[in-house]
Amino acid sequence: MGKIVASVYVTLDGVMEDPTWTQPYLTDAAQAHARELLFASDALLLGRRTYQGFASTWPGQTDEQGFAHRMNSMPKYVVSSTLTDTSWNAELVSGDITAAVSLLKESSDRTFLMYGSGELVNTLFRADLIDEYQLWTAPVVHGTGKRLFEEGHAPGVLKSLGAKPLGGAVILSYGRAAA
Repeated sequence: MGKIVASVYVTLDGVMEDPTWTQPYLTDAAQAHARELLFASDALLLGRRTYQGFASTWPGQTDEQGFAHRMNSMPKYVVSSTLTDTSWNAELVSGDITAAVSLLKESSDRTFLMYGSGELVNTLFRADLIDEYQLWTAPVVHGTGKRLFEEGHAPGVLKSLGAKPLGGAVILSYGRAAA
């Protein structure tokens, strides 16, 4: 069975929108962890807005460490109800999202890495399909903006998998409580 890892930048007050506030916290340790996470994954699972932002930026990127090559070459699954076609080595996932993502997990041994994709995180959280949350928590209180977990969710409990300081920000890792 596959595994879904959600990697999300958040402020102390839970804001994930427009993470330009992360720039001061992209330390060498943060970049090393991001590389490890990407190279430990087999495919990307992205919401439409995250996919469109990445697809407009990443194809032209290069670096000596191979991060850009890995990002560009790995398979991508894009969850959208409005897109009709994709590029950048991506396959469209539409219709019943929880059923489609559940089938992706059940039919492979892949580790699917999700970046951002707030609406998708919320949809998959409600269906208990995310196996691990890596919350890149910055010491910032944003005050306003889209929060990671929307209001109106049924209460849920996750189990702590640990914390990793990155020289300013901290990755707080959580897994499914039932796992």
